Amino acid sequence: MARILTTKILTPNEIEVMKEKVETLLSTKGVKIDHLQVMEILQNAGAEVETASGAVRFPKAVIAKALQSIPKQFTLAAPDPQYDLTFPLPDGKFYTRTCTGGMNYLTENGDYHNITIAEVIEWIQLVNSLDTIHFCALPSTSGKSVPGEAIDIHTLRAVLEHSKKHIWVQPYEAANVKYLLDLAAARAGGKEQLRKRPIISFITCSVPPFQFKYMDMEALYQSCLYGVPIQPCSLPAAGANAPVTPQGIALLSAAEVMAQIIMAQLITPGLPVIATPLLFAMDMLTTYTLQSPIETTLGRMAAIQLFEEGYNIPAHSYGSGTDSFVLDGQCMAERTSLTHMLALAGASVLGGAGQLEVAKTISPLQLIIDNDIFAMTEKMLGGLEISDEMMAWQEIMGLTGKESFVDMDHTFDHFRDSLRLPTFNRDSRPNWVKAGSKDMLARAKDVYQTIKENYEPIAIPSEILRQMDEIIKQADLQLVGK
Repeated sequence: MARILTTKILTPNEIEVMKEKVETLLSTKGVKIDHLQVMEILQNAGAEVETASGAVRFPKAVIAKALQSIPKQFTLAAPDPQYDLTFPLPDGKFYTRTCTGGMNYLTENGDYHNITIAEVIEWIQLVNSLDTIHFCALPSTSGKSVPGEAIDIHTLRAVLEHSKKHIWVQPYEAANVKYLLDLAAARAGGKEQLRKRPIISFITCSVPPFQFKYMDMEALYQSCLYGVPIQPCSLPAAGANAPVTPQGIALLSAAEVMAQIIMAQLITPGLPVIATPLLFAMDMLTTYTLQSPIETTLGRMAAIQLFEEGYNIPAHSYGSGTDSFVLDGQCMAERTSLTHMLALAGASVLGGAGQLEVAKTISPLQLIIDNDIFAMTEKMLGGLEISDEMMAWQEIMGLTGKESFVDMDHTFDHFRDSLRLPTFNRDSRPNWVKAGSKDMLARAKDVYQTIKENYEPIAIPSEILRQMDEIIKQADLQLVGK
């Protein structure tokens, strides 16, 4: 049997040290939240709450109780059940998701602009068509395309109509949260069906260090009431609102994520959670926020291992992406390194597929290339089986010096084991020139054209569409005023 490839950045003792630090931070320093209902629930569950200031501390006994209620197995359902995502995954496997919140679109023809709702639909149809892209997140549609006060609601409405796969939802305003949940309930067939088969999960975020604004607490609270899984995030920037060292930012982000997990378990014990430390860094020369410095990757790897091995909680972080603005050499080097390192660290979910420019821009061509990079990475994690068959022991021992391996049965039995990826060249220069001297981007463009020509839209019952449209009408009336 092949041994799964892994990279352990922390020793078992170092994991225990970080766990102790996380739990000491939350029990002594605590966090600050802005949500009276949540504070009342936490206080009744044993947390130490100062209502006036919003300070909340979690005694270690309360932390232990909350951790015990985290489900060991759960499913992120999809509108099409064949794309359901079950946790935990087998060793050497991971799920992937697209960039969340990207507001710019770099088309296959190189046009760069704010993304429209029509392009959101094209993006989701592409996600549906790629085998190693497992769920989608909402782009940030242009306010010129949909009402600015309800961008997230209108975007989710479009995605729910077209996505076959699970959807990760980020609310933009506290008042929008229930409309988002009600849209998902309408698509799922009702609130109880959404609870049984959660086709969406929610993003909740901290404001580093250790603060949680009302919108994110409302998203966490309502997700708990609806029984919708959460993927709680921490988005610190090293050197700005978090320590500049990989070790320090990993600790801070882990504590912020853990605080949200504890709160969710105290509100709704057994709610599915995926720890999501999304680390950034501030460049000390330019003050620009970056995603891809190698030190940030090391911090992500430490946080991932802490959750996956230290707490047995599935973890999710950026496993693709770049600081580059275009699909250039820097882009491909950064994202491939990031994918390999986070996969080797044991992440359950690799996020950020298709993104450029520190998650501000999404590109269909990059998503197609990422689809191939993920396939290559999964193959790499599988390792190698050392056996007589796989070493071709009998064939090598039988050599007389006149044989070719081309016509051996062993070659015929195994040559299909090798990956053939549509965006990678595997031919000679003469044949490459004859075919048009196409580079990776041109090949990705060919793949995209084939997908668009052969795509078959999904059919949604008219009653579900009517219900979703009624929710949009009410949201626009209340939030937009028209």
